[in-house]
Amino acid sequence: MQAFEITQRALAQHLRDPANAPSLPGLEDRRVQIYRDLLFNNVEGLIANNFPVMKRLMSSEQWALLIRAYYREHPAHTPYFHQIAQEFMAFLAAQPALWQSQFPFLLELAHYEWLELALDIDTQSMAPSRPGDWMSQRISISPLARLAGYQYPVHRIRPDWQPTEPPAEPTWLMVYRNRQDKVQFQVLTPLAALLWATISEHRVTGSEAIAALNQKVPGLQLETATFIATLDGWLERDIVLGVEP
Repeated sequence: MQAFEITQRALAQHLRDPANAPSLPGLEDRRVQIYRDLLFNNVEGLIANNFPVMKRLMSSEQWALLIRAYYREHPAHTPYFHQIAQEFMAFLAAQPALWQSQFPFLLELAHYEWLELALDIDTQSMAPSRPGDWMSQRISISPLARLAGYQYPVHRIRPDWQPTEPPAEPTWLMVYRNRQDKVQFQVLTPLAALLWATISEHRVTGSEAIAALNQKVPGLQLETATFIATLDGWLERDIVLGVEP
């Protein structure tokens, strides 16, 4: 068994890094090439499906080099295909030299694309909508809504628009899945992002949320009408579900 494990590890190392790890003696290269292509293409396909925008930003050579580096160097710890995206993000975070000079926004873009995937496959369900008095009843939020803050406007990045410096203000995105199981996003103002953080971290009524915001932000006097309009819009989008029973 020890000899078999040594042989198995040697073959696996060659399949991961054929340029630097020799194949096993006695194996016909034509047959080994089938496995070299099959395994690499499977990994590349999984990552490409998870990060389609990222792939479109790069030339075929740049993309192949990045995937090859991940395939060769990253010690993934999960056998589940739907978790490969998280492994790839961990690899990008650990290897900024591979992408940061040309794509400084890449890690944030990866997180945004992963978040869309995570919400798409999330098995949680939403309770029925329960409209009520926003001000006196506790606000109920969707389990399929996530607030994300980025230095770069990742939702706008595409092959013909790739920022080299972050703008002065961060980008706040509400990424959510609605009742039609469509993953969508909404750009939030900093105040709306703070409002979401307040109601998602604490079971509060509208009156309590307004009081907390006015206390957190010096000089802010959030109007009730503005607050209610924001929640009404979120209710239409299935970001909040109304009020708690």
